[in-house]
Amino acid sequence: MAKTVTFLQLSQEFGGTRFGPFSTVEIRLGSEPSRNDITLPEALGVAVEHVKILKQQDNSFIIAPVDRTAAVFFWRQGSRKCKQIQTPMAVQGGDGFSLVTPEGPRFYLMIEKDPTAIAEAAKDSEGPGLGNLASGKGKGILKEIKRVGLGRVMTTRVGHLYQNVGRMIVTGQIFSPMYIVMGMTMASGWLFAGGASCTALSFNQKKGNYQAQLTNCKDQLGVDPESGGIPTVPGLTRKILINRDWQTTIEADKELYQAYAKNLRIIFAEPERYKWVYTKKSGPYAKFKAALENTGMPPDLVRVMSFAAALDGYGNDRDWGMVIDSDDEEVCGRGPLNLTYAQGYRLGLTNLQLDAMVERHLAESNDIEKLKDKLTATANRIDAPTEFDSDLIDSTGANLQGGMQCIYIKGEDDRSDVKEVAAAMQRMLGASISRGLPREEEAYWIAARATKLYAMDFRRSYDELKFDARQAPSVAMELLPVKKNRSAYAINAAAAVVARSVAIPCLATLDKEIANAPPSFMFELPNLGNCAIVKAFVEYDRL
Repeated sequence: MAKTVTFLQLSQEFGGTRFGPFSTVEIRLGSEPSRNDITLPEALGVAVEHVKILKQQDNSFIIAPVDRTAAVFFWRQGSRKCKQIQTPMAVQGGDGFSLVTPEGPRFYLMIEKDPTAIAEAAKDSEGPGLGNLASGKGKGILKEIKRVGLGRVMTTRVGHLYQNVGRMIVTGQIFSPMYIVMGMTMASGWLFAGGASCTALSFNQKKGNYQAQLTNCKDQLGVDPESGGIPTVPGLTRKILINRDWQTTIEADKELYQAYAKNLRIIFAEPERYKWVYTKKSGPYAKFKAALENTGMPPDLVRVMSFAAALDGYGNDRDWGMVIDSDDEEVCGRGPLNLTYAQGYRLGLTNLQLDAMVERHLAESNDIEKLKDKLTATANRIDAPTEFDSDLIDSTGANLQGGMQCIYIKGEDDRSDVKEVAAAMQRMLGASISRGLPREEEAYWIAARATKLYAMDFRRSYDELKFDARQAPSVAMELLPVKKNRSAYAINAAAAVVARSVAIPCLATLDKEIANAPPSFMFELPNLGNCAIVKAFVEYDRL
């Protein structure tokens, strides 16, 4: 692909002034000079960071308002109507954008491929340095004071026709193939009538290294032809997880999608709580992922299930935690996955010790009968054996939420061993297991396994639970006498794992402090474009 550079050109009724060339992947407009490539006066309603443009490797573009209150208006080529955009979108050649109001002057993003044209265009361009605005050509914007009347005429239908034809002739678009264009937004007409000027600033070169991570526009957006070229959360999920089944799963299972969206918001709201996952080389996540891979579990399944160990704030090998179980009760969770006793029992772990959550004063007491009752209740909940030696009762010695503590029977517990947990998951939930689960590559095959892992906590109905490719996991549970709170628990816990498998890799991709994630983290990091748009969907509450 020939080398290209980018210019921002005002529409003809505003003088056709060019700014550039820009060579970075991302260009921003806003009112804060230190954070933008082009700055506009804050008094005009321009946000600190108002709009951004992402350049793709194939010279296509994505535009998105940076602030949810930032008004950006999109003009399709040849259309006399505009629409406000609130989410990232791809645009096509000849499209335009205005900022703050629809009447604001429009900018067009120009791509020059011919080296000779590049040189000539650069001579005639404005910026990105401040000094260019003092030059003769830099005064083109200031002359708008004299062009207010013309500007009014050029916003009529005849004016639109003139500027569209004029731009195509001047820029050579009339002789070139259609290419995707990203418009730049500016302030409303009274900005220029008042004599204010745009100031192009220096580029943020740190973003330049993202260029190699970008592929083509459709690849970045995760869209299919039937979607009309608009990025969707299911499509982006499919791209990030590199498995087509996820788009079908999320679109078909509304309950799973709602829980998935909720957990995406939680993760992106507090990214620092998950940073350990992609920076800690020997943390619980890295160990569990390696253990799953060693069982022979296929990559598509490992890519999701490994994030069961990527728990909020669990950067260390913590052995005990609190779980709100499928009966909405506070119980003990153990090991890197924070598994309940019921989950461990139904996973078939060989060494498993009873536990129970009790108040601290009881845990530290010598009331053996009450302690035995609590432990026996844990076993009775799922009809597990209740025999144990009372002399082996111990407590964690660590306070959990509300001063609660876990009491347990001393002895080896496989929930604390990632290798044993991984082996058990391969036996009970592996891709080759088809009894009660969809076969590998069938619809819902991964989502059903994630859901079943947490359905193992059910007090009742677990043995009757069957998943297949005919219905989504939440629908399958509705067909059985499963209490709503239990099915909601399993779906939400599974959705949390899926959300972590999407959001945490994106946090790594978007983290400017991270040059390369440790090899233990992922097969490969997702593309910048996919992650930027997912994050925008979350921030703009468009999930």
